[in-house]
Amino acid sequence: MGNLVIFITTNNKTSTMATRAMISFLDGRMLTTTYNHYDGYPDNLGKALDNHYEEPNEAMKIASTGYISYVDPETGNIDSKYDEPADEIILKGDFEDSMLEIAEAADAMGADYVYVYNPENMEWVNASLSGGTRKASEQLAMGLNALKGDFIPDMNDLPAAPDQYTEGYDKKWQTFISESKAIDDQWSVYVKSLVNDIRLNGVDQYADFSEADFIEDFENYIQDKTDV
Repeated sequence: MGNLVIFITTNNKTSTMATRAMISFLDGRMLTTTYNHYDGYPDNLGKALDNHYEEPNEAMKIASTGYISYVDPETGNIDSKYDEPADEIILKGDFEDSMLEIAEAADAMGADYVYVYNPENMEWVNASLSGGTRKASEQLAMGLNALKGDFIPDMNDLPAAPDQYTEGYDKKWQTFISESKAIDDQWSVYVKSLVNDIRLNGVDQYADFSEADFIEDFENYIQDKTDV
């Protein structure tokens, strides 16, 4: 967190505090951010954003500034002494993880507050970092809940299964087919032997056979063939 810095002037101007903030525009999963150095608290910066940057094009403009020293809450004028590019972050997680990623980005800037513009309802959502990134992410999630549907993973974007999984499945499938064919072939041989036995010795010995008896007889027949 940034330390409180007070600048005292001799011409009776209002003192300025280094309450840092991150100003962001959220478009789908793309987050455009700029750093704001002075008076980033809601009664000053928040007021300026609500009153002068409520339209999407204006919100994107201020979020793309890169570095802001101070924004006048009455006029919306931006004091920017340094020419720095805005940061662009592609949020890759689900909704909750993305909100935490935004809070962590603000914390990495040393921000005391984070402001995110929601183009869905054209409103600024803010959260304080005073309670930590997790609490700030929860505040953001509440304010940006209408955008939750933008963070559902696209099945086409999911990583493909590792090759060894596919190869392993194919191998098991081929093994199953081969084993099934072998059983079919063995059953055909058994049935032929059964028909031949009935033709020579009659059907009486099989009259009381249940399905389980035939299966057992088949297994014994195959075992005998294997042992030979």
